[in-house]
Amino acid sequence: MATLREEEKERWKEIKDKPFSYKLEYFWDYYKFAVIGVIVAVLVVIAVIKTVVNYRDYALCVVMINTEPITTDEAAITWASDLEQLLDVDTDKYQVYFDTSIMIGNGANSSVEYAAMQKLTAYLTSATMDVYIADTAIFEEYCQNENLYDLRAVFTEEELEALDGMIYYTDGATFADYDDITNIRVSEDQAQYTVNHHDPSGMKDPIPMGIFIPEGSRISNSGAYDLLKDFEKYQGYTPEPVMGIVRNSTHFESAVQTLRYFMK
Repeated sequence: MATLREEEKERWKEIKDKPFSYKLEYFWDYYKFAVIGVIVAVLVVIAVIKTVVNYRDYALCVVMINTEPITTDEAAITWASDLEQLLDVDTDKYQVYFDTSIMIGNGANSSVEYAAMQKLTAYLTSATMDVYIADTAIFEEYCQNENLYDLRAVFTEEELEALDGMIYYTDGATFADYDDITNIRVSEDQAQYTVNHHDPSGMKDPIPMGIFIPEGSRISNSGAYDLLKDFEKYQGYTPEPVMGIVRNSTHFESAVQTLRYFMK
């Protein structure tokens, strides 16, 4: 019985005097999958090499939840450039990165929401995220889980006084809902509270955890959170965008400067 190699040699003998177009058609009929496989492999290798060559570690990572995607993506290019200059980033090695792709709740597809939660968890467990910006409901969950800095550890007492009216307070007395591992409806229970996060006077244990995005600021003017007006009320109030610093941030000072940048 002839081997595959011998059979192949016989076939090429049969077509050696055929026109080039015939040979090309023959080659394609017999080897197209192999050719496609080689092309795909080469493209993958090129993509990997390009990623490795162009990869720059994060000098700062800002995650923005539930934004207007197209509007925010355009603005984020400018913000990243500004912050790279402000933070004196060596852009040959590092980058300021904005993730504006995460959508949670308020009509988000369940599979999309699940992927978003997985991504957020990965950011948190890998200590990749530095600045966290979200609407009230999503921001409050991070507060309740104590994933964000108490601003008393970030700003001086005088600075906090100057930020009066802009500070987002959470009530430490309601953390018990999250502490109780038997409470599987914790998010629903939290939503039942009526809480004015601008006003600490109505709280048993007010903790300054974030800063409301002020009118006339870069984020406000970009329209990134204009869609919040269509969101359901949370804890009795229309959701607002809030920013804070993640507790396990590896770029704390840069995160503080970023908050100052967005307060202007």
